[in-house]
Amino acid sequence: MKSEKYAVIWKHFDQESALGKRLNASQDFSLPYFLTTEEKSKFDKKEQLSLNPFHLVMGLLVGYFDKPPETDTTFTKKKAKTIIEDNLASFKTDSLENLILDLSNFLRDSHGQTVSLQSLMAGIELIPKSSAIKYDACIDLISCIDDDELPDRIAAVQQLKLLLSKIDPSTLDKTLVEDYLKMIEIANDY
Repeated sequence: MKSEKYAVIWKHFDQESALGKRLNASQDFSLPYFLTTEEKSKFDKKEQLSLNPFHLVMGLLVGYFDKPPETDTTFTKKKAKTIIEDNLASFKTDSLENLILDLSNFLRDSHGQTVSLQSLMAGIELIPKSSAIKYDACIDLISCIDDDELPDRIAAVQQLKLLLSKIDPSTLDKTLVEDYLKMIEIANDY
């Protein structure tokens, strides 16, 4: 379900900037910002656009695996968790896991399951032990496989099986365990 397009832009920061100093940057760096189509249009026209923590956190999740030309993303990946945690209060949540799950649900509803999957895969990198994030990623993976939205079906099925094998069902909400077992059956049928 794709309803609204989006873009991830990479904004350059000087290591001596306030943000650079706060993040202890040792060199200039870039951070990803998530923009809707309308916001991207304003950005392209150099119209005023107010970027806020929502744009940044969404950009970090959706753009985590991006490889923009002439941009080293090493610093961004290293600092992503810290930056997101520093912004938890802006989202009125006290848990990085809940924020990732909530934003991924928002992305799924607003922009489709492939974008949500990108966010959840970044979440797995940031919180590797979260069975809840892996569970939601498996749901998106199954939907993306079924809707033929991924370029490599075989790799997607392998990723699904790997994620399912790393979920600890004892940490899932009891109401999700039955669906987790169904997802294992679905993965084995592929």
